[in-house]
Amino acid sequence: MNVKTFLFVFLTLSLIALSACTRAECKTNTDCIKQHYTGSCMNRICVYSPIEGECGNSLCETNAGENKCTCPDDCGICAGPVSPNMEQTCVRNSCLESVLPEKIKPIASTAELAAGGDKIRVTTSYSQPFNMRSDMFDVKFSIITESKYNSERRIAKLALMGQTTDKRTITLAEKNINRNFWPEINLDTELIVNFPTTLKEGTISNLELQITYEYSTGTGMQKSQKSAIIKNPYRGVSFLWVKPTTQYPCPDNCDDSNPGTQDVCDSSTESFCEHRPIPGACGNFVCDTGEDRCTCPQDCGPCSGDAGIYTEYACMQNKCVAQLKPGIIITPASIFDDRNIGQFHLQNNYRYQNPFDTKKDKFTLNFNLYDKAVDASNVKITAARLFEGTNEIAAAVRTLSLPNIGQTGMFEMAIPAQPLPEIERSITLQVWYEFDRNNQTTKGSYTKSIGKISFMT
Repeated sequence: MNVKTFLFVFLTLSLIALSACTRAECKTNTDCIKQHYTGSCMNRICVYSPIEGECGNSLCETNAGENKCTCPDDCGICAGPVSPNMEQTCVRNSCLESVLPEKIKPIASTAELAAGGDKIRVTTSYSQPFNMRSDMFDVKFSIITESKYNSERRIAKLALMGQTTDKRTITLAEKNINRNFWPEINLDTELIVNFPTTLKEGTISNLELQITYEYSTGTGMQKSQKSAIIKNPYRGVSFLWVKPTTQYPCPDNCDDSNPGTQDVCDSSTESFCEHRPIPGACGNFVCDTGEDRCTCPQDCGPCSGDAGIYTEYACMQNKCVAQLKPGIIITPASIFDDRNIGQFHLQNNYRYQNPFDTKKDKFTLNFNLYDKAVDASNVKITAARLFEGTNEIAAAVRTLSLPNIGQTGMFEMAIPAQPLPEIERSITLQVWYEFDRNNQTTKGSYTKSIGKISFMT
């Protein structure tokens, strides 16, 4: 047999064998099984049809939610560079421009800033490169030293500033905070960094956080409202940012676990989670009518801590009150005043409690006519007043007659409620008197330094 004849016979036999195999591929539909396909046996040959909506059927069905992230087998792999710091990568199950996780570096810094007599700690954290479509500039505040004259502290506004490569100073982020601020409770917030640009990425220098800080200062009725802009510069920082072309989808969950806020994420928030205060709800950052430091401390401040040297705050019957600290002993104080006025001589005792409870304690003045001149008569005490500087704290005005040597008498003075739960005052006593001599009445007064008294209300 020559070569040509051999080849012809071999090919003929091969075709017969292949035909026999094909004919034997299936007998029924159950013989045609393939994942993600429906199989049918037609003329002993399996015919497969893709099952709609199943990943792996070789069809990239966008109407079924398939894309390069949810079904790379059908749609292809989400990969490839788009700029020096961004690649195509999967973000919340969408193939978008983003920074690869291995290239992201967390940055954190802490500064202590003077703020109208207070000292506050500012802690910031962010990612580098910073993705303007998804990242937040986190800021945390805490008071580390408080001025005793300041109250009603408030972070009103934040602005993040920076300088572009062409030396323009721009606002990177701005937010009205309008939240009360207490030494015992930290304040946390986030800034969305966004500014107009046609570039996909760039750098910002001279980064600076500007904090609008509001507070009341003074005591009693002498309080005044103050506002200051505190600046926190990030020296030597080169802020690298990227801005993907496409807006990102919202996160699966935006719940901040605060019943006082409404959690929102949609196109109006540029797919960032916003937590909008609900009017009247505890947790809305406003101390509403009916709320106080016992019923809603997150809005009104905590009912705790020192009210002074001797008192502390605590909740009693859902009211925040100042009460005496455990172990504090109230000490009776007594001052002896040997007062030789000339025509008569007094030996007095002034008694009070320190600390002094304005609800129950009395300032007691015991006067004793120790001696007098022969021609002096009708010695009288006509008034007594307590002063701090030139401000009158309390007064007793009546006539106490001391006609004879050895005669005694007493004044009692109640102290009105003070503007703070506990306040220390430097007290001076002034006493007015009169006496008769040679048919004439002489009037005068004298002063006595009492010293420092802590008044509790």
